Amino acid sequence: MPLTNKQYDSIMRGYDRRQYQNYREQCARTDEIYQKIPRIREIDETVSASSLQHAEQIFSLQETHAVENRSFVLNDLKDRLDALREEKESLLVHAGYSADYLDMHYTCPDCQDTGYIGRRKCRCFQKEEIRLLYSSSRLETVLNEENFSTLSFEVYDEEQKAAMPAIIRLCRDFVDSFAETHKSLHFYGPVGTGKTFLSNCIARELLDKGYSVIYFTAFQLFELFSAPGYAEAEVRMQNHETLLESDLLILDDIGTELANTFTVSRLFQILNERALRRKSTIVSTNLSPRDFRDIYSERIFSRITSSYTLVKFCGSDIRIRKKISRSG
Repeated sequence: MPLTNKQYDSIMRGYDRRQYQNYREQCARTDEIYQKIPRIREIDETVSASSLQHAEQIFSLQETHAVENRSFVLNDLKDRLDALREEKESLLVHAGYSADYLDMHYTCPDCQDTGYIGRRKCRCFQKEEIRLLYSSSRLETVLNEENFSTLSFEVYDEEQKAAMPAIIRLCRDFVDSFAETHKSLHFYGPVGTGKTFLSNCIARELLDKGYSVIYFTAFQLFELFSAPGYAEAEVRMQNHETLLESDLLILDDIGTELANTFTVSRLFQILNERALRRKSTIVSTNLSPRDFRDIYSERIFSRITSSYTLVKFCGSDIRIRKKISRSG
């Protein structure tokens, strides 16, 4: 689901505050250094005066079309500024500061706290975007309740108790090797056998490690595909960049929605593009592999069987057993 205008404005106001705070901190560092090392103030004033003087010289030379002289003036300015910069850095280091102490210090050096690198959203923007999407979908509360620390074997039946240790180890290995392997998982099995719970366990672990994770149910995803204007390429890329760029995309309960040729085609494009970008995906479904293939086409089935680890869940419905246990 794309950000609302209000959510987008909230993120951008955060960047404005960050930039203002960066500026205030730089001013405070400058005042500190000017008091402790007066020579640095003189250097900065000389740099400003020299730049203005050379700019006036270049402007006057432009009127006379003296190209060679303009080149000489520019080279002379560069040499003088380099010498002043080296002196300034030497004074800072000698006084126990880093050479870049007076530079602007950014929380995110990649985008310099603007949120964008060119026209592309920075990784820090995407993480904040996903945090807001999680918050608005109340998934944060779910992850506090469904994670590896709350996992209990008491909820499983005998068949599940035999099968789940290997599945849980696989999920933990998926988290531990996430940065190196770029694996994807396909969870399948009957309703209520723990597929969503383990997806949430993985999501919580990766979010805690600083990765970006986004979660869609089948209904949410296919509603997105059917939204007005989705077919337009520019709108599609703008609204669903997180689908392609998030470190992990979780697609839950695939098979519970009403699929059609258009939405199935879009699903293939997303799965295929993420695979090409080496982005991990978890697809969870109650369908058997054969039923999944029949509904979502041979192309999607082939993509999943060739590049995903297939994980079969078994046993009876945990939620029904819990409900019966509580009522008894």
